Amino acid sequence: MPRGSINCNPEHWRARAKEARTLAESLGDAECRRTMLQVADDYEKLAARAEQRGKPAGRSSARNIAMLAT
Repeated sequence: MPRGSINCNPEHWRARAKEARTLAESLGDAECRRTMLQVADDYEKLAARAEQRGKPAGRSSARNIAMLAT
């Protein structure tokens, strides 16, 4: 993937998480709100993974790859 890909951009995923939380606040149905908050949490996980992809590979790169696979 190109370096500029959204997959490597934690800010993109954090912005999506913020949008999902904002939408969740406007939802009247509790189940829909919980689902949207779970979507926001999942976007945060994608942001964390994007940050890991952006770090230089080092001695712990095998451990990082294993962590990203989960």
